[in-house]
Amino acid sequence: MIQFNIPETVIRYRTMEMYGGENMIREVRMQYADMANGGDGGMLWLGDDESEVVCRQHNYPDKSDSFFQEVCDLLGWQWQAPQQ
Repeated sequence: MIQFNIPETVIRYRTMEMYGGENMIREVRMQYADMANGGDGGMLWLGDDESEVVCRQHNYPDKSDSFFQEVCDLLGWQWQAPQQ
C-alpha cells in the first residue's frame, strides 16, 4: 500500500483526469465522497481469489474524513450533499 499526502494525491488524480482514466476517476470520486462523509468507500475485490475488502480499511487505514474532504475540495469534486 502506497500512502500519499494531500498534495501528492491531488497531483496523482489531476494527472489521471488529464490523461484519460475516466472510468477509474469516476470510481475514485465516488469512493472519496463516501469516505469524506465517514463511509468506508465500498468493497474492493482483490486478486484471482476474489477476496473482498473495504476500500478505506485496505487503502487508507490512517486517513481521516478531513483528508478526503480536502482532496475533494482541491479537485473540485462534490462530496457534500446539496443544501435544500
